[in-house]
Amino acid sequence: MEILKAVLLGIIQGLTEFLPISSSGHLVIFKEVLKYKELGVGFDVFLHFGTLLAILFKFRSLIFELLKNPFNSLSLSIVIACLATAPGGLLVHFFLKEVFSSGTFTSLMLFLTGLFLFSTRKLKEGRKDLPTFKDAFLIGISQAFAVLPGLSRSGLTISTGLHLGLKRKGAFYFSFLLAIPAILGAMFFEGRGILSGFEDSLKLFLLGGLSAFFSGYVSLSFLLKKVQSGELYQFAPYCWGLSLAFWIYKLLESKF
Repeated sequence: MEILKAVLLGIIQGLTEFLPISSSGHLVIFKEVLKYKELGVGFDVFLHFGTLLAILFKFRSLIFELLKNPFNSLSLSIVIACLATAPGGLLVHFFLKEVFSSGTFTSLMLFLTGLFLFSTRKLKEGRKDLPTFKDAFLIGISQAFAVLPGLSRSGLTISTGLHLGLKRKGAFYFSFLLAIPAILGAMFFEGRGILSGFEDSLKLFLLGGLSAFFSGYVSLSFLLKKVQSGELYQFAPYCWGLSLAFWIYKLLESKF
């Protein structure tokens, strides 16, 4: 049963880390429903590592190009976005995240994510291949809010990019290039507790990470097709439905 739960949480992480439906929100809700909290942050770090590998593999050609020529406008835009993300992200992580990590708050943020996604429904194809420095700053700010469970990082950053006039593919690529430092940051801060449960749960950690890698790679390809076809808004009903389902679950739990 524990192995099944680890694989399930890995699949959930891989799918929801990239699909605009909030990985942190799903993990908070599913852990609360499954009563599965004993592996601690070490398990979460392995899940992040699995999704990070999926991004690196999917975008390997573009990443190699950036590494060969690091001093260009795209690289600078990534730096600007990260600098915009850092203050707000760190503030929320250290002082507010635990306050807002309940399933109830998370379900509300999932509903809000749905509103952001739905707002892109009538947007036409943008004209910008790359974000301006101002665009990068604003996208970075939107990413900072996604530290809160239930707010989708990819959903907020892609939606913001589309509203700022980026082409669909450009918004997608920029969002997931930003995901690399964001995931590394999450691994760094959560990694301080990685030894918690590690020796006794190595098999579960590895299974969770591998599940996150494979499901994450599949979800990246799926999301790219959806974004390019202008169908990002179609994920909104799912966010609203899960939010409502959790509220129904809590209501029934309180009654029985």
